[in-house]
Amino acid sequence: MSNEERIKKLFEATADQLAAVDAALAGRTEPERPGSLRLLRMGEASEISGLSRCTIWRCISDGRIKAVEIRKGSHRIAESELRRFVEGA
Repeated sequence: MSNEERIKKLFEATADQLAAVDAALAGRTEPERPGSLRLLRMGEASEISGLSRCTIWRCISDGRIKAVEIRKGSHRIAESELRRFVEGA
């Protein structure tokens, strides 16, 4: 591939492709990606983590898990927050 073709492809690259190029130039094998923006319902969080819904509610009440209240009594947990809690960070 010529340098002109390479430059043209860089101008047409997506954000993910540019992140991969940046990572390669910095010597990293994978680009840094933002945490997941997916919000999980209590049942999904329970199924994914292996924790009971009751335990998840208790952790939210204690402040150990941060949740988003989308309407009165209805909460969602960010997938990245659940991962942080389960991994013990």
